[in-house]
Amino acid sequence: MKQENNAIQNEMDQMYQEIFHPKEEPNNLKNEWLSTNEWIETVSDFEMFSEQLQRVIDDPRQWKWAIFALHSGIQGMMVLALTGSHGLNVLHEKDADRWLSWYENDRSDEPEPRGKLANFLDLYKKIKDDKPPMKRYGDSQQFVPTGTQDQSIKRLNHWRNQFVHFTPKLWVLELEGPLAMASDCLEIAEFLAWESGNVIWYEHDLKKRLKVAFTSAHKSLSDIEKAYNGARLES
Repeated sequence: MKQENNAIQNEMDQMYQEIFHPKEEPNNLKNEWLSTNEWIETVSDFEMFSEQLQRVIDDPRQWKWAIFALHSGIQGMMVLALTGSHGLNVLHEKDADRWLSWYENDRSDEPEPRGKLANFLDLYKKIKDDKPPMKRYGDSQQFVPTGTQDQSIKRLNHWRNQFVHFTPKLWVLELEGPLAMASDCLEIAEFLAWESGNVIWYEHDLKKRLKVAFTSAHKSLSDIEKAYNGARLES
């Protein structure tokens, strides 16, 4: 039984690598392909977050795009921390069960089921668990929130949804709210990336790019805070 489970795990690992980490990644105009994966997307999200923060002081409306990028980046980082050797840990529970049922039975009769990513707040709940998939290695650490971090994650998800599904209305958002939220969420992302023990950076270039994005984001948040404090003193 143990050998059978190991064989299944090995096959799932191979399938996962072939899907998400193909050997050839054409990524230029000549081949007319855009190749990406969860690692590239997550790093790119935080680079976009950093870029949008640089525009916030001159144009507060850029908070919308910073929130979009931060939400996507946090979601991607949670996926990296929870995925493990296959992608079932981050799917809706029913979708994961459906895939396992398909895998363990005769797979020739029907196509492979496609699952949906678990909800943002469900992923956040998982990274706080002191059991797998978060605590799956000897040095794995679950995320333990401090201060207002739980509230900030909920605000990030709420504000992102407000912008995505914007209905006709006048919506006023105090600018210090997104500032505090972004600082909390950036700390969560840094924990997952460097301290959780679950995200192993095989691509040195991606790791370097993420460090630069984090550093730039911290600087921009500090500059924004100074600008807001200065404006409040002048008023």
